[in-house]
Parts: sequence; C-alpha cells; structure tokens
Amino acid sequence: MLTDLEARRLLDALKQLVSTQPIVFPSLQSYITLEATSDRANEKFQLDVQRKTLNVKKCTYQTRYNKLTNLLRIDIEGPAHSNQDGTEIPCPHIHIYKEGYDDKWAYPLSSKMMTDPNDLIRILIDFLEYNHITNVPNVISQVEVN
Repeated sequence: MLTDLEARRLLDALKQLVSTQPIVFPSLQSYITLEATSDRANEKFQLDVQRKTLNVKKCTYQTRYNKLTNLLRIDIEGPAHSNQDGTEIPCPHIHIYKEGYDDKWAYPLSSKMMTDPNDLIRILIDFLEYNHITNVPNVISQVEVN
C-alpha cells in the first residue's frame, strides 16, 4: 500500500510514453494501454483508455503504477460514486489514490482537472498532461458508425 505522499510523488513525476507513435483513440468496445516510464528507470506506468460498451459517451481513463496500483481514474459517463463519508459524486468524476481507500474515493472532475467532458479526445490529452507526460503525441480519432 502506498502512502498519500508516495502516490502524489508518483502522479507528479515527469513521465515519457515509451512509444511516440500517434495514439489511435479506441473505437467502441475496445481499449488501449499506453506504457510510460518516469525519470527513475524502475518506475513504470500504464495509462488505459477503455470504451468497453456500445455507449458512445462512456469512457474510462486510468493510470496504473507497476500494473497493479490504480493511482487515478476518470469516469466520464455512468452512475454516481458514493464515497465512504456518504457524499455522492455524479459523473463525470475523478478517482485519485487515497491512502486506505486506494482509488475508491471520487471528486467532481471539474474540481481537479479542467477539460471538456463532452470531448473524449480532449479529455485524453488533458489526462496525459495531468499525468505529466512530457512527450504527448498526436491523437488520431476513428470515425464511428452509429
């Protein structure tokens, strides 16, 4: 288990994507995982973009450390999240690692990250910047047929 201080240090660390190829934004019912490393060679991160449903608006962005520890998750569409203190946080919301709760604590997205919750590609770019990715490549959108 990480402390809040260690989790914050990991989130704030400058990171580079392993691949500098353009990112192809996932189509419906698919996902991508981007590999990243920090300036410390042993720190590895995975950044996931998941669109596992047919709902065009539903997307989850997640940052994992060493594949197992969820540091950050953004839910764009879905049910409200109930925090342990009884507060209900509607979507879109962001989960940030909290000692004792892992990523099970949510905040309104707009209170932590400025982005356009209606633009999934803009959210991805802002998510990468929030994660301190220093080499953000172009993002390519796939045309979706409804």
